[in-house]
Amino acid sequence: MLRTSPRGYLLDRRVVDVDVHRFGEHATAGWQAWDRGDPRQALAEFDAGLALWRGQAYAEVATATYVVPEVARLEELQLSVVEARCAALLAVGAHEAVAELEAFIQAHPLREYGCELLSLALYRAGRQAEALGVLRTIQKRLAEELGIDPRPSLQHLEREILNQAPALDWRPATGGQSLTVAGGPVRAPQPHASDPPPAPVAAGEAFVGRGGALRQLGEALAGAAGGRGRVVAVSGEPGIGKTSLLRRFAGQAGVPVLWGTCPEHVDAPPLWLWEQVLRAAGARFPQRRVPAPVAELLDSEAQPAADGTDMAGATLRRFEAIVHYLTEAAQAGPLVVVLDHLHRADASSLRLLAHLAESVPASRLLLAVAYRSGEAAPLSEALAALARTGMTRLELDGLNAQETQALARAILRRDVTMSAAEALWARTDGNPFFLRELIRSSSGGQRQDQPHTVPVPVPVREVVLRRVARLPQAAAEVLAVAAIAGRHFDIAVVAGAASVEIEAALEALDAAVAAGLIVEDPRRLGWFRFAHALTAEALYETTGRLRRARLHRRIGAAAARAWAGTPERAAEIARHWLLAAELDPSAAAQASTHAAAAARVADARLAFDEAAALWRQALAAADLAERADLDRYPLLTGLGTSLYRAGDTRAGLSAFVQVMEEILGVRGEPDTSRLVTAAVTALSELSWYPVDRDEVDDRLVDVLERALVRVTDPVRRALVLSCLAVARYHDGDPVRRAELSDEALALVRHAPDDAALLHVLHLRAVALDGPDHHDERLQAATEMLALPGLPPSMAVRARQFRAQVLVAVGSVPEAAAELDLAARLADEECSTVDRHSPTKWGSARFNRVFQRWEAAYLDGAGAGLADELRAVTESSGLPALQGILATALGEAGQVHDARVALRRLPHRAKDHLWLYTNCWALLAAARLGETALAARLRDQLLPYRHLTCSALDLAIISGPVAYFTAEAALALDDPAAALADLEIAADLARRMGAQPWLDRVREVAVLEPGVLI
Repeated sequence: MLRTSPRGYLLDRRVVDVDVHRFGEHATAGWQAWDRGDPRQALAEFDAGLALWRGQAYAEVATATYVVPEVARLEELQLSVVEARCAALLAVGAHEAVAELEAFIQAHPLREYGCELLSLALYRAGRQAEALGVLRTIQKRLAEELGIDPRPSLQHLEREILNQAPALDWRPATGGQSLTVAGGPVRAPQPHASDPPPAPVAAGEAFVGRGGALRQLGEALAGAAGGRGRVVAVSGEPGIGKTSLLRRFAGQAGVPVLWGTCPEHVDAPPLWLWEQVLRAAGARFPQRRVPAPVAELLDSEAQPAADGTDMAGATLRRFEAIVHYLTEAAQAGPLVVVLDHLHRADASSLRLLAHLAESVPASRLLLAVAYRSGEAAPLSEALAALARTGMTRLELDGLNAQETQALARAILRRDVTMSAAEALWARTDGNPFFLRELIRSSSGGQRQDQPHTVPVPVPVREVVLRRVARLPQAAAEVLAVAAIAGRHFDIAVVAGAASVEIEAALEALDAAVAAGLIVEDPRRLGWFRFAHALTAEALYETTGRLRRARLHRRIGAAAARAWAGTPERAAEIARHWLLAAELDPSAAAQASTHAAAAARVADARLAFDEAAALWRQALAAADLAERADLDRYPLLTGLGTSLYRAGDTRAGLSAFVQVMEEILGVRGEPDTSRLVTAAVTALSELSWYPVDRDEVDDRLVDVLERALVRVTDPVRRALVLSCLAVARYHDGDPVRRAELSDEALALVRHAPDDAALLHVLHLRAVALDGPDHHDERLQAATEMLALPGLPPSMAVRARQFRAQVLVAVGSVPEAAAELDLAARLADEECSTVDRHSPTKWGSARFNRVFQRWEAAYLDGAGAGLADELRAVTESSGLPALQGILATALGEAGQVHDARVALRRLPHRAKDHLWLYTNCWALLAAARLGETALAARLRDQLLPYRHLTCSALDLAIISGPVAYFTAEAALALDDPAAALADLEIAADLARRMGAQPWLDRVREVAVLEPGVLI
């Protein structure tokens, strides 16, 4: 790629694709196509070449002596290609050639060929007088400024126009590709007959059209007022008027409107969108009590939650509190909630939106969201949730010609002709932002009745750069730094980054404010914002990458000083440092430090997905820092913890395994304290272990076994043994897991360390999952509760473990009492208790399937679920579904498919799903006449007849195991065994309080004469 030369380095163009060369190739290809009479192909090549241009050629070194000639050559080549493109447009009959040529000549008035093309284009557009005016203007300029006459072709063209020569008329091309541009005058769409005629409004509140969209919003509001809440999604391209539409509607609604919006250029704190809505609700309904979880969200002084807290539970309670707060506020009358710029929303805000969507239809809420249609990919899940409510979609298009005319009248405060409006429309396709830029530009110095002459280059970035270039140099320099800071910026931070005094920065910004490029934030003293996001984007993109990175570093340093002690700004500080991380190891180290600080803030706000992303960025920056003294341990453990709390257990476990591997990989003696802490944290954060095996499970077992060799302290060894007992969940050897746990418990009992004992007992309860160790689990949980100073999170878990065992043995009322105690403790501790559930959305779906199956089976309607169970089983691959699928297929008469499902039943270790899976498989085998399988499964289940058929970690409870073994005994023609099993089943069903299962046991007993249950 780079080759050395006597004077430095050369870029090998045989290896690297350089846009300068590609531009020249497209230009050459375009002229070749033109020469062979194919203007359409020429137009395509010229367009492709010009699309490669981004600002000035070699912008960062354009003033270097050896570069200046090349820059001049390229700029001349670009102008020639622009003229050639316009010639191709004329050749294919494209009407927009007039507008483009007028802008081109406005910027380059002495280009003779351009003037010739413009004159011809105007003549073909029926504007003969203007065509002659162009020719006479260039003649005058050449004579006055250069003292020369125009070239002969210009003089010839003037004579031809005066004579109205037929040769000047446009004729369709006969060769080349099919036309892609209409051959004839392009007319703007006419207004729909159903739209109300637009009326001029004040310049600051200019709004026209959108009659249909406003009617749909009004109908949605009427539905909400009648108790049928509605959701409306407004989408479209940037600048299309989504916000203006919703503001117009809000002003006409006549009901309270709560507004939240996402900033375009900065990373807002998690749930920032909803903070705005909730603050507006508090101001609008001061008499209504703000729930505690909502108040905590709005409290900027809120402290981070302690380790081991119920993160998912607290998040859900906060979401529920917000939903109830808003829906109750709407009880007295309809309430509108507007979420603007949703495409910039953080993941937590989107999850809350999806959660709220479920409650909208039964409320008096109108929820209106607006987003950019081209940036909707991150919104797919949220939009799917909204769609289930019967959402109304409003995709906004450009204004039509009549609406464009009304908008121009409103802004300019004078009459505007339809021809001028159509010229505006032709330049913008009715995009309101582009229109406003053109109209406002035409209000100063331009001919207001000819907006097509306003020099607004495409894309809009060039308009912004033209306006910025007219500012004093000091203002342009400060504005360039502000654009790197973001659309909303703190003048103190920008001044610090620009190395100027605040007074000087304010004075410089006065010119930008006067130019309409930025405005002062009325709510936050010292804050400004760009008038439009594209202004900041244009300045940002035209700044060289190296300079941007250096400015990000200066802004990050200035922001860290200015915003010290302001945790809500931590993410923004980190963003700048991360964008500067490539500069040098020092910047990378700072980026890692600030990203970690922002991650902790996100964790404290329960925004775990954002926290995990920040931890990852902190690790990436640490890698760039290449410093041996930069500690990766807190970064990896922080990442693992955030991923756990976000529900991504697998990725979280991988992070913890990585940190343990890195500790063991250092030269010399490893830090066994950190090693053991990482292991305990990795497995104590879980009240269960991931069911599906993954390569990280093997890595975990390996690293823990290697750790055992290096750890000699008895207490630490006990902790590693306990972790290993949990990690060997997938080895199919519950006896070995029990031995490891027993050894750990024996070691820790010889040390007066209650904290270590608590961890060992907790991990024992997790490791001994399955039907063979209920007594040990119950004893471990009971001993946990007896320990002094037991943390609330562990008390909750101990109660949950006890409840699981009690349910398994049929003591359902006692289990319910344990769960009530756990719930009461969790409620008392609120957000400081860790009870985050392992059940994600997918697991919740399976739970509902299991529960529906239980109800259908007991009602004798199991056959009706056969197709659904088949689909869910095939899509999920969950082994526990094979047994109930086989039973359902058998009840539906699909005997062959039922037998196939039974054959697919995998052999699995005695984990928390083993009992449930095999009970239903046994019932299916018995009813299908699969006697060998039924006999084998019954023998395996006989030791567990006194238990319930349950999958406790999924909160699924069926009837007694003895019921299933009794059904199998009948199928195997052993009525005596069946009777014994039925008596056990009936007793257990009574203790469970499970009347439907007791009825089912009695139905089976009736089949045996003389048996009374």
